[in-house]
Amino acid sequence: MSNIETNKKIALLDKAKKQHFDFLKKNNAITDAKNGELSLGAMKALDVILQVYEDTQETKMQLELSYLRKKLGLVNNNDYVDRIKNYLLELKLPFELRDFNDLKTGKKVLWALTSFLNDVKSFKDSQHLVEINISENFVEYMIEKAGYTKIDLTLSKKFKTKYGYKIYEMYLRYYSMPNKIDRRLGTIKKDMNELNAKFGTNHKHASKLLEGIHRGLKEINIITAEEIYCIFDKAHRQFIFSWAKDLEKVESKCMIPSARIDEFIDWLILHSKNKINDSELYKRKLKNLIINNELEEWEESYRGMLIYKYGYSSNEIDDFKTVMGKYKDFYKTKEQSSLF
Repeated sequence: MSNIETNKKIALLDKAKKQHFDFLKKNNAITDAKNGELSLGAMKALDVILQVYEDTQETKMQLELSYLRKKLGLVNNNDYVDRIKNYLLELKLPFELRDFNDLKTGKKVLWALTSFLNDVKSFKDSQHLVEINISENFVEYMIEKAGYTKIDLTLSKKFKTKYGYKIYEMYLRYYSMPNKIDRRLGTIKKDMNELNAKFGTNHKHASKLLEGIHRGLKEINIITAEEIYCIFDKAHRQFIFSWAKDLEKVESKCMIPSARIDEFIDWLILHSKNKINDSELYKRKLKNLIINNELEEWEESYRGMLIYKYGYSSNEIDDFKTVMGKYKDFYKTKEQSSLF
């Protein structure tokens, strides 16, 4: 590589760092982030990497470039390697994380600067692979906040505009937010500064921002068939997004009584055959999986807790199960002293 090419790359990186340090402000993990300066490709890459992390629970991973190419919708691009490198470069730039607990010190963190990715490498003897190392601090923050709203990867790669992608992400995050006026209607309100930060724009007039928003809403409807509306409230200088809520979607996904979640987690850890290095982090991961009904083969363990800890029979436990498959809370508070 010539000195001119090297200097150009350094200049581009310096420019990217300046832009991202100014704009990548995090206030609720990723979804509520003011990360509009991220390219759409970088946003999609973040989704793909986190999906692999969720499946493997490993912060260090090796991914096939062909896999990333497919998941990012780059099958028709010959320069996909350079594109993927640029997306990953963006995800190494700093984020500001706020208001979370530091597990190592037990202290409350006011703010912290960290990157989503630590190291990204490709080795000469395996150039078809890329080694990615996610920042553990970032993952801990994200798990604690439970604030990341992912877009299904089959849909993610179809988006061509940041407007559509970010509005749909916002819609998924706030879909079930209570509405005191009409529980069948979902609404969120954002001012111009908030939306400019989300979309990476600098519009001064509502009409220009609405042009992009309406393009995004049209894209969402084409890709997902979801109907979302947006108007600008001149009196309060706010953009109001609204949608009709399917009340069945709003129901809690958790299949066990909320009062029993922590107890069930302790039961799972007590009877786990796997070595657990960080029990607090593991507990939080389990809690998120249970709340979102994403924990596999949970029912046998939950029923086991009721049988062996409280002495209920299988028939009695069946009476706690509703027709929807959820379990009602039980009345016993005293554990049985013996299994026999």
